Amino acid sequence: MRHYEMYFIKQDVASEYAGKETLLYHLFSERKRALFVEEKSLLDKQVSFITEPVCEEDLNKYIVNELGGFRTYEFRNDGHRLLIKQSQSDASLFVKREKLNLYSSGSNDAETVFFEVIRKLTPSFFAIDFQSGRYGWLNPIKQQKLV
Repeated sequence: MRHYEMYFIKQDVASEYAGKETLLYHLFSERKRALFVEEKSLLDKQVSFITEPVCEEDLNKYIVNELGGFRTYEFRNDGHRLLIKQSQSDASLFVKREKLNLYSSGSNDAETVFFEVIRKLTPSFFAIDFQSGRYGWLNPIKQQKLV
């Protein structure tokens, strides 16, 4: 099973860190591995500073509106689930104030549908799969070229 954590990064921070995604990954990774209370507290503050809270109610409504047409989509117990039988793909998304959690198994078709729906909202969602070490923007942020 794959697990992605997605964070809504502040727009100015996202623009600043376009092309420097490894630095963001290391911050979130260090926070996850922090053993000492002081270290975890400092990293929590840094993450809080660069992220925006997610409005759970609005995002849940948006996802229900976008995916309600799928016969194998359901929203219950504060979670969204999409099953694509043809490709044996199953994904569940849970929206929390701090981050979104996406769990998927089988092919990546169902998780891709969730990524596409969320990516349409804003380019500054940053997804991380800690188990595989994969990370990146759901919608690549273009770096501005100053002339």
